[in-house]
Amino acid sequence: MSQGQKPLTPKSLALIAAGLFLLVALTIYRFREATPPDRPTPVQQRVKSIVEPASQQRTMTSFSGPTMGTQYSVKVVSAEPLAASVQEKMAADISEALALVDAKMSTYRDDSELSRFNAAKTTEAFPLSSDTISVMAYAQRISAETGGAFDITVGPLVNAWGFGPDGRVSPPSESELAKLRQRVGYEKITVDTNTNTVRKSQADIYCDLSAIAKGYAVDHVALHLDDYDLAGYMIEVGGEVRTKGTNADGGAWRIGIEQPDTGERRARRVIGMSRISMATSGDYRNFYTADGARVSHTIDPRTGSPVRHGLASVTVLANQCLLADAYATALMVLGPEEGYRFAEEHNLAALFIMRTEDGGYEERTTNGFAGLFVDTAPEQD
Repeated sequence: MSQGQKPLTPKSLALIAAGLFLLVALTIYRFREATPPDRPTPVQQRVKSIVEPASQQRTMTSFSGPTMGTQYSVKVVSAEPLAASVQEKMAADISEALALVDAKMSTYRDDSELSRFNAAKTTEAFPLSSDTISVMAYAQRISAETGGAFDITVGPLVNAWGFGPDGRVSPPSESELAKLRQRVGYEKITVDTNTNTVRKSQADIYCDLSAIAKGYAVDHVALHLDDYDLAGYMIEVGGEVRTKGTNADGGAWRIGIEQPDTGERRARRVIGMSRISMATSGDYRNFYTADGARVSHTIDPRTGSPVRHGLASVTVLANQCLLADAYATALMVLGPEEGYRFAEEHNLAALFIMRTEDGGYEERTTNGFAGLFVDTAPEQD
């Protein structure tokens, strides 16, 4: 304290403290008034930026078009909008991937690799591309697992029942079926992955990869998209789906499972998917009626005839779409009881939708599929 300066009295100290309190209070009031009610404070903004950055910044880009006698749809999610040059390259990669599978595995193209193999009346080893060999090897494995319920040599029967490249024909007679069945059996081809060759045990074997090729096409597109820096993607070809990462909102992809009706298309169930594939096989789209009976495109290779059980559709989840595609067909052939037992024994995530006697539907899920639904309950039938 300097000389001549009077000490502060208790009253003076009280006045100074009151003034300081008033000044702080006015400062806080002015700050609060300057912050609009809907504008977060810096602390709130920091928390929000941690919880919701993706939903505010992600961009979804879509690609679609015809392929393999059906349609494809691809949705990709990126942190920033894709440059036009990147979109063009991505579109070209998708088209190239799909065109490659079609050129190799189509039975509708005479110049496809598979058609040339089918046309070759030889029992010598026939060279094929590594792509086609890989798909055939997977098919043979699933054929052995299912006791022939899945069988790519079923082609002659598919064609005879009117579901092949030549289209609708009159249903085959019993004698015709007996003759055709002599050409069917997965044991009648030998796939050699070391030499990339396939050998027929009899020259008239005809293979059809339609129950697995679309799934492989989805997987092939995914390989191309994995080269890009994406937050997620969803690939769909003719109803077969593969997902990775998240959608534009930062959540799981919401994929619908179709109501097995022949009328207007609508989702019966919706599931959340991320980093997994899905395929559905059913009897409600590709069929015709003969002598008052439904003739399904799903042919049982073991009997030579279309399936006639009460299973309307089967949906399967798997890491690879070609596996989901093939297993869905196999379970559709096996039916509601045998198929369900097989799915549980092999730890398949599967949803079975069966027709009931009153014209409705009932569901049955394996343990691997339970709990994946986004909705709470199926629609009342």
